[in-house]
Amino acid sequence: MTGFGPFRQTQTVDLDQFADHGIFLITGRTGAGKSSILDAIVYALYDAAPRYGTAGGKQVRSTHCGPEEPSRVELVFSAGGQTYRIIRTPEHLRPKARGTGFTTEKATAELARREGDQWVGIASQLRTVGEELHHIVPLSCDQFLQVVLLAQGQFQRFLVASSDERQQLLRTLFRSDRFRDYDTHLQQRAGALRQQLSLAESGIAATVAALAEHSGRDVPQEPDEDWLGEVLDAHDADLELARADLEQAGKEVQAAHDLLQQATGLADRQRRLADAHEQLARLMAERPVIEVERRRRDLALAAQSVEVVHGGVLSSTQRADAAAVVLERAAERFAEIAPGPVPADLIAHRDEATSQLAVLRDRLADEQELDRLRDEAETLGHQLEVVARRAEELAEESLAHDAILTAPVEVTVDQAQGVLDRLLEELDLAAKRDLTRAALAEAEVEQLRRGKARTAASTELDRLRERRLAEYAGTLAAELVDGQACAVCGSTDHPEPAEAAGEPVTEAMLESAQEVLDRADRQARDAAEQVVALRTTLEGWAQVRAAAELTVLVADARASLTQVTQAEREREASRTARERIDAEVTTLGVRRAKLEQRSEHVDQRIDRLSSRIEEARADAGSVVERITVLTSHIEAATALIDARAADAAARQRLTECREAFETSLSHHEFDDAQAFLAARTDARTIAELTRRIQAHDRALAGAEGTVAAPELQDLPTEPVDVDGPRVAHAEAKSVCEAASRRCGAAESRAKTSHDLATAIRAAWSQNAQARAAFQVLDRLARSLHGESPNTKRMRLESYVLGIELDEIVAAANVRLHAMSSGRYALERSDAVATRGSNGGLEVRVRDQYTSVARTPESLSGGEKFLASLALALGLAEVVTSRSGGITLDTLFIDEGFGSLDAETLDVAMETLDSLRQNGRTIGLISHVETMKERIPAQLAVEKTAQGCSRVEVRV
Repeated sequence: MTGFGPFRQTQTVDLDQFADHGIFLITGRTGAGKSSILDAIVYALYDAAPRYGTAGGKQVRSTHCGPEEPSRVELVFSAGGQTYRIIRTPEHLRPKARGTGFTTEKATAELARREGDQWVGIASQLRTVGEELHHIVPLSCDQFLQVVLLAQGQFQRFLVASSDERQQLLRTLFRSDRFRDYDTHLQQRAGALRQQLSLAESGIAATVAALAEHSGRDVPQEPDEDWLGEVLDAHDADLELARADLEQAGKEVQAAHDLLQQATGLADRQRRLADAHEQLARLMAERPVIEVERRRRDLALAAQSVEVVHGGVLSSTQRADAAAVVLERAAERFAEIAPGPVPADLIAHRDEATSQLAVLRDRLADEQELDRLRDEAETLGHQLEVVARRAEELAEESLAHDAILTAPVEVTVDQAQGVLDRLLEELDLAAKRDLTRAALAEAEVEQLRRGKARTAASTELDRLRERRLAEYAGTLAAELVDGQACAVCGSTDHPEPAEAAGEPVTEAMLESAQEVLDRADRQARDAAEQVVALRTTLEGWAQVRAAAELTVLVADARASLTQVTQAEREREASRTARERIDAEVTTLGVRRAKLEQRSEHVDQRIDRLSSRIEEARADAGSVVERITVLTSHIEAATALIDARAADAAARQRLTECREAFETSLSHHEFDDAQAFLAARTDARTIAELTRRIQAHDRALAGAEGTVAAPELQDLPTEPVDVDGPRVAHAEAKSVCEAASRRCGAAESRAKTSHDLATAIRAAWSQNAQARAAFQVLDRLARSLHGESPNTKRMRLESYVLGIELDEIVAAANVRLHAMSSGRYALERSDAVATRGSNGGLEVRVRDQYTSVARTPESLSGGEKFLASLALALGLAEVVTSRSGGITLDTLFIDEGFGSLDAETLDVAMETLDSLRQNGRTIGLISHVETMKERIPAQLAVEKTAQGCSRVEVRV
């Protein structure tokens, strides 16, 4: 324990060293911190402390700790054959890492398991550590305080607990939740089966009602197999009758259908013959018109063949006219370019000009290169000027940076930073000193107030003691009995007994006043220690200068640091710039040499090309101008040559097309072109004519074929009567359809009745089996749940835990019988539980003097302590003996022995001493002097001069 409760410095408590003694005592003055050792155990396991409830994890930090001192608890324990270590630190305020004030340090937790010589981490977060610990020690904090660590003020909780509270603890210790789960499982199964039976019965009733309504009958009170048979027989009889009617109606429909087929066939043949004669007469009347259209179509088809050749004549004429226009324009263009007569051999003239153009194009490249070289020469001159100016600028910059680099340095950045850091540390101490002075003033006021409170408590205790001494005579007189000897003088006569003056001072009043005085004394000492600690701290800071002075110095130091830092940055920048300038000067020298060399070479090439170009351009302004003139002359000659050739070809093609047109007219029997043009018809008209001709031909052939058909020969001349057979067939069909509907309805009714009957029979069978199983399951579930026929109203888990509690009570009575001299015995009450509760786990105390069992609350303080101790020891013994349960090797008891008289205390100590035989270790906390003499193995908790506590082992 470090910085925990009254323990400021690290305190190590090794409980294994008391294993050979069996019993050890944690002793010390009131308020020294005996219970804090047990608080540390509970805090490590549950992040709580018995005295602080669930908020214990936030209140355990020692008030003696300074803001920067740690708080920590480390517990090493064994459970289930494994050794574990849990380390916890509470949430607390600590100084901020930067600036002034405080910040919250969060609580932490670490859990590890020993494997060989190493600690292997299991969890390192508050939530996960708590979950892992619950698996290792499956007890809640309250249960741990009832079974392992009987804390001050909670020692008697298991004895006086209610049946439900005791059940929760026993369930954890003996792991009886499987019986509760089995009980719950049976309740769920019975409820589900009950619901299934109810639904099944409702379904059967609904099905019976549906069958009765379907059959037109009343629902019977008790439907049975005979009722089902009557319903099904009635529906089967109706079905047989409907099927017979349908069969007879079908025969009549077939006979009427045969007669209708004969009459309809004969009438159809008579109609076909009459229609064929009528169509044949109409077609013969249309035949002359069709022949005229046939001749017109044939001429149109012939004109289509000639049309292709006629189109060629038209297109050739257009092309010949266009070629003549092009030739005329080409001749005019050539005359503009080359005045005078056209050369006889125009092609030779064009080829000569083309040769001259090739030579000029070679000179054109030289002229373009000459322009480029002159531009380059100008650019090189400009670049040489730029290089010269940049060299002069670099020389000036170099001089400026050299002046900065050669200036002397008085203070470095590290020196200025060191001065500022030392001033900031001293300023932080000055701020803490001011806060400590304010805290000292408050502590001195608190010390004065606590001193006055201690004086008032001491005065009140002295007053009560004086009253107690003055009241002794009256107290003894009140106890005198006539005929019995006086405890002081031994006389049996009491002529003038003293009288009590007012309300007597009781031992409880003295103890309460003593506790008030002890508390006031402890608080006064704590306040004095706080004042001494604060004064000591201030003395250590006596040499620190005032905060105002330090603030000014810090501002100056910061300004100096800024200046030094800026100067260093300027030197570094100049150093970098100087290196850059040197590199650029070297680069400029190389570039100037290259530029001068290139400029000389360009000047030489310009001179050579100028002489060659002057020779090539002749009288033109330039080679380009000479090339333009010659190119236009060649293009005009080429256009004239091409136009002459195209005109000759177009005239030849026109002559050939005209000859082909004349030949085609003669072949298709046209007299002349006018006859051809008159016969031309569009394709849609030709197609319409062809369609009408073909339709007429097909219709004529069809009419002639129908009139000559064999089946249409020798037919009666009078029309056949069809209406009579049709009416007879319709009537027979209507009768048959009605019979079919009646038969279908009868079949549907019969099928539905049989389906409903089958469902009812299956449901009857299943329901009978399910009801038999439900009766068995329901009786078992109700019995295990504490309901009828269970007359004790005790559930299965309570029954199991009741047996365990019987063994606990039996083990406890062995010790309670000795500690109470045979007067008291514990017993489990088997009274029937009231509505809403679960009986069987109540504990009563039987007084052998009166043979009356009463509640534990009716015992006196000392008697209740003995009963609670006996029950706790019995619980530990039974739990330990259970295979698979929780092994309890250690038991802690915090206070309670002060309520026992000397004789009872001896009996209690003998009882605890007997536990050594079982290898269990018992830790007791008490300030009773007699126990110090009887228990040599001790953990002594003592207060130091500084007010905090320390632990000393005395074995």
